[in-house]
Amino acid sequence: MNTVPTIDDLLEGFIVSISNEIMPFLNNPKAVATAAMMQSLLQEVRQVLPIFDKTIAEEHNQMTQTLRDVASRLEGVSGAEADRIRSRASSLGALADVPIPADQSPVREAHQKLGYALQDTISDLDVLQRAGETKADEALHRLREFLTPTIINHVTAISVGGGMVGRG
Repeated sequence: MNTVPTIDDLLEGFIVSISNEIMPFLNNPKAVATAAMMQSLLQEVRQVLPIFDKTIAEEHNQMTQTLRDVASRLEGVSGAEADRIRSRASSLGALADVPIPADQSPVREAHQKLGYALQDTISDLDVLQRAGETKADEALHRLREFLTPTIINHVTAISVGGGMVGRG
């Protein structure tokens, strides 16, 4: 929870691992080319990820406006095609604009600080419990109410097949 590598960090690690741990042991030229292509695809994903959500949201908003603009320019035009265009503009073109996603860097930084704060809180609660402070038990219970589902969510997200990578 405290040190959360970004998706970019993970992808970079995969690229480096392919270079350092797999490619040196490949003897088949086709296998080497395949590994290099895998690295290239991972690099492509790395380049797309930072802008993907923002681009999709911006394009969504532009597409709805475009459908409305196209339909408005066909005012007075009759026929099945023009009717279909107006229908799309009145249905899909009427979708509300979506918000442009926020920069995730400040969110990640705040998340990391909060994670360390919770970690330090656990240590402080332990000291209070050992000193006999019964209210620390209640406070720890509240902390566990957050941590338990959060940990389960993280484990569920990283499970592959029947279990963790290498065990499923």
